Amino acid sequence: MKRLLFYFPVNPAAKNAGNITRALGFLEYFKKRNLEVDFVSEKYWGIYTPEGIAELKATGLVNEVHLLEWKPKKKNPITYFFGYKLKNKSFVRKINPKGAVFNRVTLYLQQQFNELLLKKHYDYILISYAFWADLIYKNPLAAKSLTIIDTHDLESSQFQHEEGFDVGVALGDELRRLELYDQVWAISPEESYFFSQFLGNRVKYIPMMLPDPIPVTPNSNPEFDLVYVASDNPKNIMSAAWFFDHVYPLISPDARLAVVGKITSHVPENLPNVTLIPYVEHLETIYTNARVALSPMLEGTGVKVKVVEALSHGLPVVCTERGTDGLPFKSNNGCLVGETPAEFAGYVNQLLQDADLYKQQAEMAKNTFLQCFSAEEVSKRLDAALSIGR
Repeated sequence: MKRLLFYFPVNPAAKNAGNITRALGFLEYFKKRNLEVDFVSEKYWGIYTPEGIAELKATGLVNEVHLLEWKPKKKNPITYFFGYKLKNKSFVRKINPKGAVFNRVTLYLQQQFNELLLKKHYDYILISYAFWADLIYKNPLAAKSLTIIDTHDLESSQFQHEEGFDVGVALGDELRRLELYDQVWAISPEESYFFSQFLGNRVKYIPMMLPDPIPVTPNSNPEFDLVYVASDNPKNIMSAAWFFDHVYPLISPDARLAVVGKITSHVPENLPNVTLIPYVEHLETIYTNARVALSPMLEGTGVKVKVVEALSHGLPVVCTERGTDGLPFKSNNGCLVGETPAEFAGYVNQLLQDADLYKQQAEMAKNTFLQCFSAEEVSKRLDAALSIGR
């Protein structure tokens, strides 16, 4: 049995974000391919609890769970300063140039990671995000493993508005981190193209992988006409404000809209025909009880997980151009793209009124999911990347 060390910053058992959906997809795949997986994370980044760790182990998807400390405990201030702090400062200076995207690797984190590699040989080492890429920087203990970085995103784009950011330094350093690895997994065709211009064929396009939806008879008389699912990160908040200020007034007043997730706390009060659902355990219950999904994203890179989830259920999507990021097909994909409030609202109203258009878009949505994001299709890409035969 081959072994894989999987570094991921939060608990996959939480099931509350798009990046966790990706991690769970990988873990399910690894289990099906009979890989022994040890899970590694940063203790306080993911806010782990004994109950959360127990829940992760109970899934049967991981063999061991290792939580690393970012810095050692300060038992003696003098010993801590001379024995660790000065050495760490020198270490961090080498891997964290001014103006670059922040580097989460510390000397102590590196030491603990190395201890894991000393205890057990891993055939594969998979690190999530460029923040932790330097865990294998000049690390001879990783030399006999196939090392993989799952980028999730172009971090330099995500942090370009941060104070002190230098685009040239940040892009150069991000590529320097990725170049440490045998393989670079990109979540979207756009990022795969960009990274491959510098890193060649070590870049592998590994799309978001979702399981086929549990077969459910669609509601012939759904409770909602529209569904809008989102978290409350800054870009989603900005996008929601644009939608409710400029698009919503142009949508048919009879349309029943369900807003799901933490974004509900940023929706104007007392809007007619709007139902706020801050939390739902199974999104399937919403998708199968709605007709059209909305994704009014104004900024952001990488694949939009909620768009893919809607497509998997055969729901047509009305979105901005950013909503199609990460989709290999830019047309005939189940998404209607409206960049202005009038265009966006126009497509929503057309889908609710034109049965033939709705049927056509729903069929495209399901086909896009099956051809690009289903577990069967993405597993083929993973088999090729890891040289695994079925």
